[in-house]
Amino acid sequence: MYEAHFGVPMSGAVLNSINIRLNAPTISFLLEHSSSAVIIVDQEFFKLAEQALKILKDKTQVNFKYPHLIVVKDESIECDPNNLLYAIGKGAVEYEKFLECGDPEFAWKPPQDEWQSIALGYTSGTTSSPKGVVLHHRGAYLAATSNVVIWNLPKEVVYLWTLPIFHCNSWCFTWTLAAIYGTNICLRQVTAKGVYSAIANLGATHFCAASVVLNSIVNAPPNDTILPLPRVVHIMTAGAAPPPAVLFKMSQIGFRVAHTYGLSETFGPSTICAWKPE
Repeated sequence: MYEAHFGVPMSGAVLNSINIRLNAPTISFLLEHSSSAVIIVDQEFFKLAEQALKILKDKTQVNFKYPHLIVVKDESIECDPNNLLYAIGKGAVEYEKFLECGDPEFAWKPPQDEWQSIALGYTSGTTSSPKGVVLHHRGAYLAATSNVVIWNLPKEVVYLWTLPIFHCNSWCFTWTLAAIYGTNICLRQVTAKGVYSAIANLGATHFCAASVVLNSIVNAPPNDTILPLPRVVHIMTAGAAPPPAVLFKMSQIGFRVAHTYGLSETFGPSTICAWKPE
């Protein structure tokens, strides 16, 4: 997903990062509404993508055009290894094989107009059909750079991915990290144990997370924690403010939480709750 946030725009295409927690009918709606021509899917979720495509095919029938399917192999996951073979048997190309087909002499060009679309994001459609928000290249740039300023990010940042990249393009932190040549640590599953391990063993200094993740970190069983923390770890949380009790516990352990609020449409954090000296 992180690579796609660079490769897709550099090829002149538009990103649509899909929430893996959605069901097949909803994903089918997104694929149809966005006119997706290429689908890159992890082998764990290939059958979910296939179900969505079947719904779309049954609905559109003669107008259905099968998208190019690219499946990402990951031997570290606990899922049926035959999923990959099944996907390839259904016409999908394995991701690394797909990359080998690329032209090493390809010279990418910036968009002719900075207002051109770079990404399309959707709501989950809780009460009705999902609604889309378009992010343009200029907006992505503004959001990515404002993240650096808002959070005073250092060049030595080691960023832990607890915020899903499908969530508003991870608040544009994909591009932020590249801008300051930070280090990325990716988790397949977000758990308190995984967070503590990344901090203690991989040098994580910053991560973004919702209140529910912060709650799981402060209430993790002793066997899942590695305390004391080797350094102050900075967290950005957004949306509804975390409960004061959670913030207090986080600060006691050694986390420093920044609470921000913003919208994709306003290009980055609109407000931030700055810490007072006291």
